[in-house]
Amino acid sequence: MKSPYLEIKNVTKRFGGVYAANNLSLSLQKGDLVSIIGPNGAGKTTLLNLISGVLPINSGQIWFNGQRIDKVPAHRISYLGIARSFQNLQLFNNLSVVENVMIGSQRRGKSTFPEVMFRHGRVKREEREAFAHAMEQLSFLRLEKKAHEMPSSLALKERKLLGIARALATEPEMLLLDEPVGGLALSEIQEVGKNILKMQEQGITILFIEHRMELVMNFSERVVVMDFGEKIAEGVFDEVRKNERVVTAYLGKRINEV
Repeated sequence: MKSPYLEIKNVTKRFGGVYAANNLSLSLQKGDLVSIIGPNGAGKTTLLNLISGVLPINSGQIWFNGQRIDKVPAHRISYLGIARSFQNLQLFNNLSVVENVMIGSQRRGKSTFPEVMFRHGRVKREEREAFAHAMEQLSFLRLEKKAHEMPSSLALKERKLLGIARALATEPEMLLLDEPVGGLALSEIQEVGKNILKMQEQGITILFIEHRMELVMNFSERVVVMDFGEKIAEGVFDEVRKNERVVTAYLGKRINEV
């Protein structure tokens, strides 16, 4: 049997007496496209923070591509091939669209600090390469015409795609997306969903959090449901929506209405 590409083993994360992850286990194979759903406060974003090294775990283990990463600093995890977008986007509003994406390309550069200070030829070459690479990501997401605009001038869908483009600029093997379609219209959700499928086709493993069931039911291969830091169900969408624990977690609502 093939070893998991990402493996979360009995992970616990506490904030005081509150469990954001409670003996949580989850695994993904390379190339998977998996969504995480659950009520507010279920621990979904915390899970992404634990995988990406933003938060330390209290116990358990996290493995990625055969390497244990739960004690690895966040910037090193990025170098290992995990990138993420954020629910609150965290864009640099004083930089242009293309400059925002170029920041994601920084880990590709090899210039030393003195070379940067004195504008060594390698620095200029790396800047040209970073610009070209950033434009490739913007073109992939059909944002190239907005390259020299400021993020504040973009529509919400475009700002969300910009956050994804910046993550893609790191050339990730795995992408973590936090509510990539929150607040978008149905037609925009379909567009972002198609972009997610294109990323998967390029070989990127994708784990995303979402409340919008239009994306979850139509674009994820497998759904994980969390509540109070625990995984309460896992399977294809039609399976988990009928699970009694899932229905209870959503206070009796059909989850395609949440």
